[in-house]
Amino acid sequence: MISLVILLILAWSFYIGYSRGIVLQTYYTISAIVSAIIAGLLYQSLGKQINLLVPYASAQEGTFTYFFPSSQLFQLDKVFYAGLAYLVIYTIVYSVARFIGIFIHLVPNKKANERWYNVASGVLALCVTLFGIQMFLTVLATIPLPVVQNHLNTSSIARFIISHTPITSGVLKQLWVTKIIG
Repeated sequence: MISLVILLILAWSFYIGYSRGIVLQTYYTISAIVSAIIAGLLYQSLGKQINLLVPYASAQEGTFTYFFPSSQLFQLDKVFYAGLAYLVIYTIVYSVARFIGIFIHLVPNKKANERWYNVASGVLALCVTLFGIQMFLTVLATIPLPVVQNHLNTSSIARFIISHTPITSGVLKQLWVTKIIG
């Protein structure tokens, strides 16, 4: 079920990007990259404060995660809060950039309306959406509840996105796991 929802979201994202055009979608992609960089600079301080506002299902003896080693099980709350803070900052910055992007529609781009440009726009939109889904699923993967872990593990697409997405899986693990708990 999770795989089907992910595929539908990605297909819809490609379609939206295809119809936006290369100029607007390039702006949104650059905005996503800038948002990720800003979130990477600011998430640690927010992560330390957000634990007072958001509850976390602490690991208990006998619990497990499919995506993190058992040696990190009792420190995953720090990863959860770091990931959640990163996701919140990314979403806020990207939302502001999306609002500004409304005015990019006013830029004339008649030459950039060829099929190849539209396909490239769709691929860029798909990549931005995939990164958003990956952040969300990786934060969920830190929750050591069997119902969450089993749903994520039964979805082959979710497993791939969390663990094997080129470039971004390593970046997120570096930011959220290595920098936070070592």
